[in-house]
Amino acid sequence: MLYSIPWYVVLFQSIPEMFLLIILGFKLFNIDVDFKKALLVSLLISIIVYFVRKFASVYGLHTAILIFCSLILIKIILKMNIAYSFICIVTSLLVDGLLQSILTPVLLSLFQSAPEGLITSPWLNIVLFIPSGLLMFLLYIFINERKIFLFDLKIYENDAKYLFKDKSLLVLFTVLIQGIFITIMNQTFYLSQQVYILGGIEHTIINMIISIFTILVLFSIKGLGDDIKDKVEMSFLKTHLEQMEDLFKALRVQSHEHKRHIQTIQAMVYLDEIASAKEYIDGLSDGYNYTDDIIYVENMALTALINGKRKVAEISNIDFKFSINSSLDELKIDSWDLCSILGNLLDNAFEAVRKEKNHRLVGLDIDCVEGNYIMKVWNNGVKISKDEMDKLFEPGYTTKESVGRGYGLFLIKNLLDKYKGNIEVYSTDKTLFKIILPKGEGNKND
Repeated sequence: MLYSIPWYVVLFQSIPEMFLLIILGFKLFNIDVDFKKALLVSLLISIIVYFVRKFASVYGLHTAILIFCSLILIKIILKMNIAYSFICIVTSLLVDGLLQSILTPVLLSLFQSAPEGLITSPWLNIVLFIPSGLLMFLLYIFINERKIFLFDLKIYENDAKYLFKDKSLLVLFTVLIQGIFITIMNQTFYLSQQVYILGGIEHTIINMIISIFTILVLFSIKGLGDDIKDKVEMSFLKTHLEQMEDLFKALRVQSHEHKRHIQTIQAMVYLDEIASAKEYIDGLSDGYNYTDDIIYVENMALTALINGKRKVAEISNIDFKFSINSSLDELKIDSWDLCSILGNLLDNAFEAVRKEKNHRLVGLDIDCVEGNYIMKVWNNGVKISKDEMDKLFEPGYTTKESVGRGYGLFLIKNLLDKYKGNIEVYSTDKTLFKIILPKGEGNKND
């Protein structure tokens, strides 16, 4: 049954536990929260749960009320979306439940106390909370330092309606609801007299099964996150292939036009219509600007990328300037990776200048200096603040108001690490992303 707790348990257990549940839950999904506001939410929720436990008798009711009040208060105070707040809070409750299911029986055994000791000796609640609370805090520190997340909800942060359109997240909601229900039932069973009817061994087995289930749930969430990351990478590959296809279509059109003009001139010459053929050639020279349609560089994939972006810039009224001032023979990088790096940076640059009312300017420069290839992508759009620069390469971080963003720069950084490259960011009069790639023997740029 549900038992009431004194004020000092609220102060030394409920409030710290709720605070850890909030900050850890959101950190597991790469969302940062304001500590002061999180502490205020924890205080209010703990007070509400205190009165619920005082007047209610059904165990698990306080957990349901805790979740409900958490979602409402987090929405009001932290300004977080209810959908992913639910995911974060329930997941942290599962982690807390897993720790408690493992530690509580052990600690009660050490203190030679039965579960009802939590009622007769309220201070025992505080003592039992300390190890699990410490582990939750250490887990938060570990995640914050290593940037290892279960799932990156930040990609939905600015457009949460897409959260419900992703079918994989429906599975996540279902699994979380089932998981928290089983955790509550396990705790209810442990605190009831049924544990003595079955015996300690049976309960230990049940507890182990539920703990394994909880761990599997957490791994499933991690798998969903990896799946979405793969979808983002596939989207980049699709964009690259579409750019190549557009280039090949343009080349086929030019080839067809070239062949048609040659056949026409050939027929005129065959018919000895030299004057007409000359006039036809003069007309082509004046009105047919063949060589300006496609810009060619040494690398076919880069040719496709630049020409594709030229079209985008033309449609968006953007002045796109580019210059390649060195041979690319010693640029040892796969074409797909090269286009992913430059394509993402150019997309970001185009996005940054769209709000400019006057001259929209984007540039790409490629040089070779002292054994390194230097690639600069720059724009005269919105400047990047110091705080934003510190987070640019974190997975899921984005300043754009659309879903699915936030992985581009993170993946660029990973690709550059793969080729022992580096990236630098400057934002003064213009915003500049500077790529440094070492020269290599041979050529992977096919």
